[in-house]
Amino acid sequence: MDARLPLTLNGWAWFGWLVYWIVAASDTHRTVKMESRLSRLQHGALMFGGFYMIFHHGNPFFYGRFYQLEWMRWLGDAFTAAGLLFSIWARVHLGKYWSGVITLKEGHKLITTGPYEWVRHPIYTGLITAAIGSAMAAETVDGFVGLVMIIAGCLVKLRREEALLTGQFGDEYAKFQRDVPMLLPIPRPSRP
Repeated sequence: MDARLPLTLNGWAWFGWLVYWIVAASDTHRTVKMESRLSRLQHGALMFGGFYMIFHHGNPFFYGRFYQLEWMRWLGDAFTAAGLLFSIWARVHLGKYWSGVITLKEGHKLITTGPYEWVRHPIYTGLITAAIGSAMAAETVDGFVGLVMIIAGCLVKLRREEALLTGQFGDEYAKFQRDVPMLLPIPRPSRP
């Protein structure tokens, strides 16, 4: 079997996800506040660079392969599929309040149900999980450097979203932050 097949399938999974993301973007409320182009460029460049590092097929920028384990490549595909599906579930749950950039929509409400009961940022949880899977399928040092870049891009964007949501929803968002973990669905001790 071709060792690159899992990474190829992984790339197609991301492509299918991207097509869904673009189509779904047409059905949202009107934007009333949006991040600047410079802000989008900062986290977007990290994300784009990360995906390039994972999926490029030229000579490695860093040392080549970490390992050559077929089962690890396929496990990576499973992580990618699970992460992408989780992010789609979160996107569907946001409905007309979703945006690919940091925005406030007309009549914006804080969503705290569905995957938002587990983590405050389930789309990023899904994307990071999917990127972990892609790096696993790539097997390369470049792929894992790309993973770090994607995580950094998500964290930069996530922090900016947190600031916007705190400003918009105040105490309601502060309570959400106390009650729900940011990215990992780790149970928190009960507060009296």
